[in-house]
Amino acid sequence: MIKKCNGCGINLQSTNKDKEGYVDDLNKNICERCFKLKNYGEYKITSLTNNDYYQILESIPKDSLVVYLTSVLNINLEYINNFNNVIIVLTKKDLLPKSVKDYKLINYISNMTNNYLDIEIISSIKNYNLDNLLNKIKKYSNNKKVYFVGMTNSGKSTLINKLIKNYSDKNIEITTSVYPSTTLNKIELEIDNLKIIDTPGLLTDGSILNSLNLKEIKRITPKKEIKPRSYQLKGSGSLLIDNKIRIDYYNDNNITIYIANNINITRMGLNNPKLKKENKHTFDLNPNKDIVIEDLCFIKFTKKSHIDIYTPYQVNIYERDNLI
Repeated sequence: MIKKCNGCGINLQSTNKDKEGYVDDLNKNICERCFKLKNYGEYKITSLTNNDYYQILESIPKDSLVVYLTSVLNINLEYINNFNNVIIVLTKKDLLPKSVKDYKLINYISNMTNNYLDIEIISSIKNYNLDNLLNKIKKYSNNKKVYFVGMTNSGKSTLINKLIKNYSDKNIEITTSVYPSTTLNKIELEIDNLKIIDTPGLLTDGSILNSLNLKEIKRITPKKEIKPRSYQLKGSGSLLIDNKIRIDYYNDNNITIYIANNINITRMGLNNPKLKKENKHTFDLNPNKDIVIEDLCFIKFTKKSHIDIYTPYQVNIYERDNLI
């Protein structure tokens, strides 16, 4: 019988130290990669790709209940239409200001898609709305397996660990981290008479995480409630975000940036050459639009704007209606 890692779901093996799932003793329950990540914070890049993860999603039976998780900071519903029975879960509510109301977030999501049975807003860290979510899962599961799906770092494994702790007596913990591709295969658990299956987080080519080293990934990832930074922009000028993003603006505006609290943002003139030769993204924004820089931040604009954004990274930058 093939034994799986309790931490990431990969098949355990003791023959190839450089391959996923390696253990020096097959009696162990977690692979060496998970052990080092949990105990020493050492992250080892995996050879698995999105194709491997997508095949796992394609294996999900069409009549199964899917709990589709997406972070409040990076709402991504790209794969939601692959499934028929979906509860959308907006995670990491604790990172947004407390003044942001759940019903507004629910209305926002409902305007993006109608492919859902229900929507829930949660914070796994704060135990926020977890009872509500579990009741909804029971309501729609029809005694079948429930699959947890989402992009990498959407909070799937963190949520499942909290469900294990709150609603079972199992001494199991799925490996979690801020790094991409922590979960590598399906992990099946029974929690409060529900058969729950965690799946690997899907990767996106447009994430800034793909371009950063492990130290930078850890630094830009928000860990507590974001303190929004508001700017009254007069005339023209530039904002420099952590020497990674340059935003040139050309008219008066009021903007608010939602980003990790430790990230530096400085003003400078348009003639400053910093990042000016890097990849350029141009937007002509109507009033009340956000600019999202994937897995880094989102920026709320209130007025009509023409902006140029420069960055050395291959990162997805796009506009959407104001979230807040």
